[in-house]
Amino acid sequence: MTTSEPYAGFPDHIEGFLGKVYDAEPPVVEGKNRGFSLFFCKSDDGDLVSVVTNGLRFQKITTIMPQELACTVLADQRAYARALVALTATLVIRMGEAVQVDQVIPAPEPFWEDLHMAGVMIVTHPYIEDGFESVQNASGRTEMAILTIVPVTASEIAYVNENGADALYEIWEEEETDLLDVTREPAV
Repeated sequence: MTTSEPYAGFPDHIEGFLGKVYDAEPPVVEGKNRGFSLFFCKSDDGDLVSVVTNGLRFQKITTIMPQELACTVLADQRAYARALVALTATLVIRMGEAVQVDQVIPAPEPFWEDLHMAGVMIVTHPYIEDGFESVQNASGRTEMAILTIVPVTASEIAYVNENGADALYEIWEEEETDLLDVTREPAV
């Protein structure tokens, strides 16, 4: 799509990487305007679902570049991804500060009693090649960033706090950790 309208390429961009948008949730889903809507994309094979914010870039947030958030999970875990993205985006708006790659955000209490997840980590998408993180305008200039949310366990949060994000990335790679599975066991 070639137009000079800001962010006009965003829908095509996410569909090109994450699959067709098959559902959406308005910003007023909870009664009042929360400041963003959600897009739900499904991979071509139907195995994965991604939830992406739409509108976070228009909020009053301290950031170098406008941004949106995404989370990709196994198709039957859509509700978990929706909750993680909505909670993280709401936190970003309340704090007035954008998230950064390698940032860990612990939850004040466990997300779900039956799962190990205790927070999120902001990463570049672990399963998409280069290009997903930046949306470009018609002239090829980057106008927006898309950062990915990965759910993390309490032990992984502690490990990052002690050893840094790169150390956890190495373990995830060595252990072939399935970061698309919210029900996974801790990697450390």
